Amino acid sequence: MFNTVKQTVQPEDQKVSAEDLIPLSHLELDLPAPTTGWLIELDRRGISVITDDIGRQAISRDDARRLITEKHENERRQHEVAARTEQAAIERDRQWRASIWGGAPAVEGVSAAALMLQADKDAQPRRRSVLQEALANSEGMTFHSLAPTPEDEAS
Repeated sequence: MFNTVKQTVQPEDQKVSAEDLIPLSHLELDLPAPTTGWLIELDRRGISVITDDIGRQAISRDDARRLITEKHENERRQHEVAARTEQAAIERDRQWRASIWGGAPAVEGVSAAALMLQADKDAQPRRRSVLQEALANSEGMTFHSLAPTPEDEAS
């Protein structure tokens, strides 16, 4: 009922020489047996199973060559996918490590809090000198009053 795969037997007028056949037991040394079994898998692929001259189940050398070539191509593709995945993981790790703040450099006799406050102050934008402003701005100079402005008094 369940094992309904028919084994193909060569007619007497189309005998295949024993040199052109690979027994399934020999093929299994290079290829793992399918979970469904050789007969079902080979029938699904349209490969005929022949009984050789000493009664073993065998397939033609061309079919065996095709199966082994498919296995090698699948392994090559798997290696390529694994290499791409590894490279992507390396790049993500590199970007993650680059985003980690390295901290303020240690200075002898200065506390860490003082260093961080100074680093924050240094990161704020500064007013440029009159000469820097004139050289950088071709449209003229900006006037900065020395007297306090209403904006300065509010803060």
